[in-house]
Amino acid sequence: MARTLSLYDVATHNGRVIRQGEIVQVVMDGAGAFVCAAQDFQIAQKWAMSRTGSGNKVTDRGRFIEKIEVLISRPNSFVSTRGSSVPVERLAKAMKQAGYDLKEWNIARDVIASVEAKPVQATKKTAAEEPPPEEPSVEEQP
Repeated sequence: MARTLSLYDVATHNGRVIRQGEIVQVVMDGAGAFVCAAQDFQIAQKWAMSRTGSGNKVTDRGRFIEKIEVLISRPNSFVSTRGSSVPVERLAKAMKQAGYDLKEWNIARDVIASVEAKPVQATKKTAAEEPPPEEPSVEEQP
């Protein structure tokens, strides 16, 4: 008896799923690539693994990718960048932290400019840098 493939198996056949901390890059041979948040990918993956694939790779890819709300694609990919500006900017920041060159991806110029303008810095001060806390003054009453 033939094994029934899940929608996820059919959709990602001949592709690579690369997990990099907070983000996931999906590369489909001959169809481009996209990056999405790991949490969004996991939700779509669980949904697709519970469905039976149609056997049509293009249809199943489309159904699988529809479940991912925010993604950034490569130029000439089978899917285009989607999501509102704030989540796309958050994803672009995560991509920059992971070492991606944002200019190689389909990201709006204003999003790239805002990500490049705001370097990610630690805002916590060490104990040596912080001044000692002031003690409240207590007035003595006779």
